[in-house]
Amino acid sequence: MVDTKVKQLQPNVEKVAKEGSSKEELIKRVSIKDSPFEVITQDGYSFGVMGNYRLTEKSNDAKDIEKQLKKITWNRIIQIVMILDEVKSKIKKQEEV
Repeated sequence: MVDTKVKQLQPNVEKVAKEGSSKEELIKRVSIKDSPFEVITQDGYSFGVMGNYRLTEKSNDAKDIEKQLKKITWNRIIQIVMILDEVKSKIKKQEEV
């Protein structure tokens, strides 16, 4: 006769959860106050984003990225205008379909 009992597969769940909680967060997002920008830190590197669009190069210093995003420069203004134009184009294409 074959044993048809269901075997319990979760005896170590609590142990695994405790071990995983001690590790550093994989992706960290910090919003810049009064702006549409965020600083994302992943694997020790940080970069600035607006929505799904990356605005800055990777850096080891999240505070430096935050300072860059708080500064209003002509380059940043042009980046934002180009992003908004691309988003507008995508929305327009979706409406046509």
